[in-house]
Amino acid sequence: MEQTILFVIDKPIRKNLLTKIFKNHGDPSQLIFTNNAESGIKIVKKNNVKAIFVGEQLPDMDGYEFINKIKKINPVPVILVFEEHNETKVSEAIKKGALDCVIRNTRSFYAYPFVLDRAIARYELEIERSERENIISESQKLWVAVIDGIKDYIFIIDDESKIFRANKALSDIFNKHPKDLIGISLSGLFGDDNAKILIKIGFDGVPKTEEKTILGQQYLVSAFPFKYKDRDFTIYVMKNISEMQRLKEQLYNSYKLASLGLLISGIAHEINNPIAGIITYAELLKMKTQDDKITGGLQKILNGAERCKHIIENLLTFSRQKTPSRTLESVNDIIDRTIELRSYWLKKYNIEIVKKYHEIPYTLVDPQQFQLVILNILLNAEQAIIDSGVEKGSVLFETIFDDNNNKIIINISDNGHGIPQNIISKIFDPFFTTKPVGTGTGLGLSIAHGIITEHGGLIKVESKKDEGTTFIIELPYEKHSRENVRIIT
Repeated sequence: MEQTILFVIDKPIRKNLLTKIFKNHGDPSQLIFTNNAESGIKIVKKNNVKAIFVGEQLPDMDGYEFINKIKKINPVPVILVFEEHNETKVSEAIKKGALDCVIRNTRSFYAYPFVLDRAIARYELEIERSERENIISESQKLWVAVIDGIKDYIFIIDDESKIFRANKALSDIFNKHPKDLIGISLSGLFGDDNAKILIKIGFDGVPKTEEKTILGQQYLVSAFPFKYKDRDFTIYVMKNISEMQRLKEQLYNSYKLASLGLLISGIAHEINNPIAGIITYAELLKMKTQDDKITGGLQKILNGAERCKHIIENLLTFSRQKTPSRTLESVNDIIDRTIELRSYWLKKYNIEIVKKYHEIPYTLVDPQQFQLVILNILLNAEQAIIDSGVEKGSVLFETIFDDNNNKIIINISDNGHGIPQNIISKIFDPFFTTKPVGTGTGLGLSIAHGIITEHGGLIKVESKKDEGTTFIIELPYEKHSRENVRIIT
């Protein structure tokens, strides 16, 4: 496309001479002449204008106003034309947007092509510089957006342990803007103890990564020292690994639990064989003797062996080696059998069992699983009473049938020390325990919760410090025929 050099000058000018001068200079551009600003603006809108020579004064506006309008339409090099040379005016014209200035006389016409080349070169340099600055500016904005988009805490401290830069993730936890953190000392931001931990990681000038507890959370803290303008700085990256640590511990406990399940399963199967033999031979001996004393002794052996058998069945249920089955059972009877399992320890620790049974209809439950629920709650009650140091411990078992809502309700209350309110929401979490390491797995109540949920029921807890704890179990009830003795699920 042919380029145009536009002359916007209201006074007479030697057009043919200018055209010849530009042609001899080797510029193939077309020269267009007009004597007013509005006409010049229309030409710029319609043509590919290479540069503009504009008079200082025009009939409809001055040259400076014309320059400002052209910049908004199509920014091209503009050269201001004066009637006479004036250094002050030239300086003012350059400040107001003209790239160069010339004088309107015949002798100066021969310099116009050179002035034009210089103006275009200057214009192109300015465009290049502006584009480079835009690229740098956009690059900086992108870099800031990337750093602020990272959810790990990233910040730089100077040689005085003050914040030099910080990302948004860090500033958000202090409810500040990243700029507001600049100049704040590490101690002022994190506290003295945490600041010492951070400074120690990066103090020797060697990049390193360590796990540390900061602000009550577990972090993977990386420090990267560097120099900038002869000053020492350190970049810190803090990744919160608290959840990762929790999952790691849970995974470890899961593996440990799986191994324990396999071990229990093997032991239970090995014990089952001699127990079966004891039961069989004890029953045969009962059939062969008429002596009441011997028969009574054999019955005690049978009772003990049956108890061992039930314990083994519970262990197999726990290790998932026994297929769950639901039968029509009496909840009251299951509670009685469970209490019997703990009778020795209850007497040993002087814990009284209070039963407040109401008439409860038979309902479909897995007796072994439900016994495990009652046993786990009873064990927790025993421990709470022992830890509280009360002279006379007691555990109340109350059963209620809610006919209106078709629910069986079991309340189990103890007079132990109670559960602190800050942990009561966690007691059904897997592996959560307040007991010392080695004395509790944190699985009992979690298993109980899972079993009750599988039965379509609900388990909850109410507790007050130093007043005891009550576990409430609600089981859905549906009418079943007693003839339907066993249902496999």
